[in-house]
Amino acid sequence: MLPNLGKALKWGTLVAVFAALVSALPGVSHAAGWPKKAIQWVVVFSPGGGSDTIARVLTPHLSRELGVPVNVINKPGGNQIPAITYVMNSRPDGYTLIQEQQAASATKVMLKSNPIDIGNRTFGPLIAGGANAIVVKGDAPWNTLKDMVAFAKKSPEKFTYWRVGGSFTETIHNRFFEIAGIDTSKTKAVDYKGAGPGNVAVAGGHVTMGGGGANSIVSMHRSGDLKALAVTASSRIGALPKVPTMAEAGYPQFDLFSWYGVSGPPGLPAEVMQKMDEVVRKLHKNPEFLKDMDKLATFPFYKPPAETRKHVLKEAEFYKTLVK
Repeated sequence: MLPNLGKALKWGTLVAVFAALVSALPGVSHAAGWPKKAIQWVVVFSPGGGSDTIARVLTPHLSRELGVPVNVINKPGGNQIPAITYVMNSRPDGYTLIQEQQAASATKVMLKSNPIDIGNRTFGPLIAGGANAIVVKGDAPWNTLKDMVAFAKKSPEKFTYWRVGGSFTETIHNRFFEIAGIDTSKTKAVDYKGAGPGNVAVAGGHVTMGGGGANSIVSMHRSGDLKALAVTASSRIGALPKVPTMAEAGYPQFDLFSWYGVSGPPGLPAEVMQKMDEVVRKLHKNPEFLKDMDKLATFPFYKPPAETRKHVLKEAEFYKTLVK
């Protein structure tokens, strides 16, 4: 009996060691009962911008539904590549996720040298959408978008604007300038790491025009530090009721809006995004969540993971057209 017991113990030990080694291998993950610990929620832009603002309001709701902390981690700079690379190279166990947005689909086509394959990730659901805004300094002499455009056409050498160079914000700005007939060869772009520092520069008079997610400028607009001239939405938004839409401001061709979702590294167990999808659908029926979204000039915008993948890849083709 004892020899057999000894063999059994040795065999059990070997099995346990083998299982431990397998679980430690890259790409091998067991997400049963996910989540069991805190989740890193990576935002590709700096604190204070629209993406960060959304994350700060969204993650407490996710934490309550998932039963674990969901911590915002800002990783700005490098055209989002360092942040995206960090998440996509992380262990596929559901504890390092990235807040997905247009930046991903635009970055794919904006940069000549880009190590990121946008299709090689695990997509979760889309969660929210939001208007973009065009802003100037609070005491700027222009009260309409057409007034600002007239100045830019008359004195382009004095017209400056912030951008996140090589990213979708640059594409959006160029799209507007093209529609408005502004000669960008004579204007000056100033690079910042996100809407937060960029719009602070506008409020300080360091650059003429800024923008980004409307949710990132609501408080500064209300305080008078910034003046919103238009929002990219089909109708006026509750957080900025007196600010006209782009169509009302005279530019109906410009109708781009923001969206926010979630994705993770390739190889993520299906259970993770299935659970996330379940939570997001539940939040869209939660009056408290809907109220918080409205305060941020944001609205629920849901697509399941499979549809999110299609949406992002299709949008990447759209940005490719804009770049051309």
